[in-house]
Amino acid sequence: MTRLSRQSSLACALALVATASFAAPNVLWIHVEDQHPWYGAYGETKVATPNIDALAREGVVFERAYAAVPVCSPSRSANITGVYPIRAGTHDHRSGRVPGYQIELPAGMATVPELFRQHGYATFNNGKDDYNFTYDRGALYSIGTSRRIEAAGWKGERGDGDWRDVPEGVPFFGQIGTLGGKAVVAGVEAALEAAGVHAVDPAGVTVPPQYPDLPGLREAVAAHLDTMVDTDNRVGEIMTRLKADGLWGSTIVVLFSDHGSNLPRSKEFCYDEGLRVPLIIAAPGLPDVVRPGTRRDDLVSLMDVAATSLALAGIAVPGSMDSKDVFDPDYRRPYVFSSQDRMSNTIDRVRSVMGPRFHYIRNFLTDRPLYQSGYREMGALLQPDHYLNTMRRMYESGTLTAAQALPYGPRPAEELYDLASDPDELVNLAGDSAHRGTLDEMRDALAGWIEATGDQGQKPRSAAAMREVIERFPEDWLRGPELQNARR
Repeated sequence: MTRLSRQSSLACALALVATASFAAPNVLWIHVEDQHPWYGAYGETKVATPNIDALAREGVVFERAYAAVPVCSPSRSANITGVYPIRAGTHDHRSGRVPGYQIELPAGMATVPELFRQHGYATFNNGKDDYNFTYDRGALYSIGTSRRIEAAGWKGERGDGDWRDVPEGVPFFGQIGTLGGKAVVAGVEAALEAAGVHAVDPAGVTVPPQYPDLPGLREAVAAHLDTMVDTDNRVGEIMTRLKADGLWGSTIVVLFSDHGSNLPRSKEFCYDEGLRVPLIIAAPGLPDVVRPGTRRDDLVSLMDVAATSLALAGIAVPGSMDSKDVFDPDYRRPYVFSSQDRMSNTIDRVRSVMGPRFHYIRNFLTDRPLYQSGYREMGALLQPDHYLNTMRRMYESGTLTAAQALPYGPRPAEELYDLASDPDELVNLAGDSAHRGTLDEMRDALAGWIEATGDQGQKPRSAAAMREVIERFPEDWLRGPELQNARR
């Protein structure tokens, strides 16, 4: 039996289950931004996340879910299409959004909300779209208006739909965005204080060993923990509204983040900390399929939320999708593949192969360090005491450990980490002859993925694509750190 026929059969079976419990279930994505899975449901003890933990008890917790790309827009593009960004051409961060450079999805490729609409669903997105392709927003979302945001270095649509605007008797597919890790920028401490919650004390946190133990990094870790509480409050509000409106029993809830935190080696980088995300799926009306209180430690790609959402609603998954239904009895991913290409104003090409135990990273552009002058460092240059500046000075003075210094110095073509013994990915085993077999196996897997997808990151960027980089960011960012230093 083919993959498509198996998925179609499962979709039919789920449709029968759904009919027995409730017709045409609603599907709600709670789309968290920039957040590690530091929730109680994932073993975190420094903060309390009772609402997320309650959702976890009602559904399935995926302990090893990884984003297709460790940054917002290509990850969101993967989730909304169910297709690898390097196949669809949506791999560069915030790309195809300027006149003369528009990215079109391949012919016949429909997004998740379009597929739901084809089956009679109302659709909405309450939050930013942030997709790297040209689209008619009215074709994706039937509920809510949108406004175009042109600030903070990005341009895109943001919607305000709500399930209360859905006509009575019509099922909905909805997306609700939360700030997640970005709540730090919005002043999460003030929000917690207003809610009567104490912020995490930086003195009591542990700075991961891939970073030096600096006050600024302690504050960053503590602030990221604070965002877990803020996210939990938002999830609690959503769950309360669902139940008050009588929708809890007829709604499939999918909670996930688009990528890891914004710590220096997380967001935008293909390490475990940048790729690993929370993923919780609850479906009160389908307890035989989405079994409450289940935990899974198998490898899962975050973009599988696309196929899974469709299948749970009884809608056949298109054969063109790379996404898979995680509740298919035949579901298995020997590896999860991820990519990293242009990130804001920096050009790179990295491919990741995440295995059950080992993580393989291939760096194609070894002529540049991992820490190029990206948007975070460029902003930090205006703050002499920012920890990113301190870290660079420590590298220049030779006071970082080898693992901490690696992002600044010569870049290896290959990296291999044993996540069982080295979860922080400190020791690169790529040159260790004892792991040659593992290295060869994961090299072969990567080569097969690149060939199968036609990896568009192999192609040179067009002049229009490069103009998009130049036009997006302030002129002084593109003139290098010398001008920034002169302004101090």
